Amino acid sequence: MEKKFYFNTVLNSFIILIPIKILMIIMMTLYRFIFFVYFADLSTVPAFKAYILQAFWMGFRFDLSILAYINSPVTLGLLICLLLKVDSIFKLAISFFRHYYNIIFSLLFLVMFVDFGFFSYFKDHYNFLIFGFFEDDTIALIKTITADYRVYVVSAIFAVLCTLIYKVSYLTYQKLKLHKLIINAFYWKTPRKVAVVLLILFVNFIEARGSFSMFPLGLFHSQISPNYFINKVCVNPVHPLADTIYYKIKNSKNTMNLKDKFGYKNDQDILNDLKISSLNADIKSFADMLAKKTSKNKIIEEIRPNVILIVLEGFGEMPVLNNSKQFDVLGELKEHFEQDTVFNNFLPAGFITIHAIESIILNVPQRPFSNQITQTPYSFKYFPSSAVIPYKKAGYDTIALYGGSMTWRDLESFFKSQGFDEIIGEGNVKVKAKDRHAWGINDDQFFKLLKKYLFDGHRAKQKFIYAMSTGTHPPYKRPKGYMPLPLEIPNNIQKMMSVKDLNNKEIFELYQFANRELAKFISDVKKSEFANNTIIAVTGDHNLREISNYSKEDLFLKYAVPFYLYIPEQLKNKNMDVSIVGSHMDIMPTLYNLSLNNADYISFGNDLLNISDNISFNMDGLVIKDTVAIKYNFIDDSIQSFNFDKKTKKLLQMQETDVHRNLKRYYKAIMTLCDIFVKS
Repeated sequence: MEKKFYFNTVLNSFIILIPIKILMIIMMTLYRFIFFVYFADLSTVPAFKAYILQAFWMGFRFDLSILAYINSPVTLGLLICLLLKVDSIFKLAISFFRHYYNIIFSLLFLVMFVDFGFFSYFKDHYNFLIFGFFEDDTIALIKTITADYRVYVVSAIFAVLCTLIYKVSYLTYQKLKLHKLIINAFYWKTPRKVAVVLLILFVNFIEARGSFSMFPLGLFHSQISPNYFINKVCVNPVHPLADTIYYKIKNSKNTMNLKDKFGYKNDQDILNDLKISSLNADIKSFADMLAKKTSKNKIIEEIRPNVILIVLEGFGEMPVLNNSKQFDVLGELKEHFEQDTVFNNFLPAGFITIHAIESIILNVPQRPFSNQITQTPYSFKYFPSSAVIPYKKAGYDTIALYGGSMTWRDLESFFKSQGFDEIIGEGNVKVKAKDRHAWGINDDQFFKLLKKYLFDGHRAKQKFIYAMSTGTHPPYKRPKGYMPLPLEIPNNIQKMMSVKDLNNKEIFELYQFANRELAKFISDVKKSEFANNTIIAVTGDHNLREISNYSKEDLFLKYAVPFYLYIPEQLKNKNMDVSIVGSHMDIMPTLYNLSLNNADYISFGNDLLNISDNISFNMDGLVIKDTVAIKYNFIDDSIQSFNFDKKTKKLLQMQETDVHRNLKRYYKAIMTLCDIFVKS
């Protein structure tokens, strides 16, 4: 009888708790409505009615997810009571629930109210700037906040809500204590009871996950429209706050002063090591190295070319170098590679997409021992090395286009901080479900969007467009209706892949699909009126990760990505050396010198078309100068020394020389300078 009693009590306890959950959902929805009315430009509402409804539905899902996480300890506690069947433990549990709900829901209201104030100042939900409250002049900030009369109104409303929650929590506790009977389950059989328990767990799990798709509900799901504010309406403030705290903790653990780490006692020691590069031989200060100017060129001034920089997801070099009729990963892109300029001795900044975005947009390398800039307070600072500054000064329209959600890594705020005029994400394009993948829009839709912004006849100004695709990304899913060209994987690549990845044919099908869509875009430009006044640059964010089992000889190919350039005939430098080594931070200086006349810019990189000497490196310690290379070991400050064969891309280990040791010194110096630059 005791067993039946406790199941009955626990089941009815779950039912008794439903009203407080419904109340909280209503309160969170009401908060979203007030948030919308307070911040929205109501004159634009009619144009976005469908998106607004979608935002509230998505917001409901976010709220339900938060509520499910809050209820998880309660669900677990009741199930423990069911297992133990001890009345005193049940009484202790429901007493805990009373105080737990009172505290946690009051904290939830506090999070929402603070976010409301934060949004009113920064036009964004929680981000790293929230920690400025503690890192800045806290007393002065408190005085500023308390000087606003609205703070007292909000505090009064908050007090009323906390009182309401206290009353509701107490009433709920009273009902639980009285064992109020709503459903009589005394005579239910065991299978039915087990089924009910499993159903409760399943519902809690699905609510917390917020999605039936491969990925649980996250901030990237909020990119539902072309309107920045409507996308923000979706979000429950707890999500960005949790992400901000997570990255703050991660950053505090990993941040390191590279000047101390590498043992530099003063700036002159850093300068001396930077002079190892012949390009820096005459520098007298850090500014001398970073401040640069393009040459005077009347032809550039007459043409004023558009500049399109495309970064393809997973566009690694290993498949490109193995392209053949049987393994046709390039498709029509092969023709463009043969006609135009391609640098194959080229390194990405790091390992992941955000490394590429930051290094290219900010003209800096990726620092070791440091978190990505976009996950630190520096993300919201305007860098004097921002890629768009020279183009804005020259009167260009500057556009950032991303084939996924602009909420990922808070890219929208990052691009805004760096000065882009327009920021376009997947929410700006309406496509069918078949034209989307887990991370954004398929590459055919991505290039349609890019073409639309380039060919837009209403724009009188020249354009600088930074465009980042998301198509070649796991989980790999070939677009419906796409018929791939032959893809017989070569033996040397097969040896570098796991059996699981080898069996996934869609990896290279998507890689091929992206390249062919890129080829169509380039062909369309070459056939159009823009052929003679548009520069197209293409690179990859990182290598294709499924090719992973590299030998020491193939270490360069572990990272390498191509760098392609389409340059109108009038702007071509006839003496280009495409065998020169380069990396992501060299992209913008190269484009500046191709497209801007006598323009000032700040960059850690160099113009690859007009130099005979360069040093290429990445954050993992691979450093290459011409045919000499090292792999730096951060743990013991040692190096492995190599000869780099530019044709085979092989690294052949050799005896350490002064040239190798100098590369180590240069690498440490430029990374230290970058650390100083970012933090200043």
